[in-house]
Amino acid sequence: MTALPDPECRTIINAYKNKKAKNYSPSSWLAKDPMYRRSGSSFDLKSIREYQSFDDPRAIDWKLFARSGKAFVKEFYDEGSEGAAFLLDASASMKSHSYSHAFISSLAYILLGLGTALDVWAFSGGRLGTRLCLRGMASHAGFAKAVQEMVYGGKTDVNRAFAMLRAQCKLKRIFVFSDFHEQDFMPLLPRSGKLFLVRFYRPFAELAKDSSEVEVTDPESGKAIVLPWDKKTRNELDTREAEKAFALSGKQGLYYFVMGEGQKRLPFYWKIMDSFYE
Repeated sequence: MTALPDPECRTIINAYKNKKAKNYSPSSWLAKDPMYRRSGSSFDLKSIREYQSFDDPRAIDWKLFARSGKAFVKEFYDEGSEGAAFLLDASASMKSHSYSHAFISSLAYILLGLGTALDVWAFSGGRLGTRLCLRGMASHAGFAKAVQEMVYGGKTDVNRAFAMLRAQCKLKRIFVFSDFHEQDFMPLLPRSGKLFLVRFYRPFAELAKDSSEVEVTDPESGKAIVLPWDKKTRNELDTREAEKAFALSGKQGLYYFVMGEGQKRLPFYWKIMDSFYE
């Protein structure tokens, strides 16, 4: 079964299309000095067009010129500005957040619909899986199916996985989707970029109810743990969650969203896209 995008996604795409030209112009159009225009740093071809007077002559594809007798230049997706990276948590603790499938699928659908190239990695135990490159709306169906069929297991270790991603990814806009099972995750932001943290969260109070103590099973270790659940413990947990949200939300270029099961997804899409384009 495929995680279909929410029906409101098309409306959001149409609403933001007027911003597409501003945010996705090839960097070769933006340089002030024509001699220093460049066509992007990745190898993902964007378009081939005829040479124009403002282009750098060094950008001419001479093989095409030899075959056609006309000068053409190639433009590539600039990895530093045009694309975005998705880092998906595939650890065991994410099994209980299957509602995340529709959200991740829908957000990818919106970004692809606006011309954003997506590079996707899943991680578990601090190890990254194979890079998946999404280019255009035609690539969404396969991605949605892969998200729906994702196999979960192992520990979270967001810190290690994020560090590995930063080491091999030049993209300046990164999304991390996780329950952030670890408590000490404090990421290093991309240079002059944006980092979006989407946390899928189930309040501990839903498990404990009104009991004085509660037994829970750690999904990553499989161990049963008996914890106290009194007023002091609840207050400490609430304080810790508030401090975590404040620390993550207090950095420029970092956007922190917390989603629970049953929450309406549409407001999250609008908030994320507003932050993406601001």
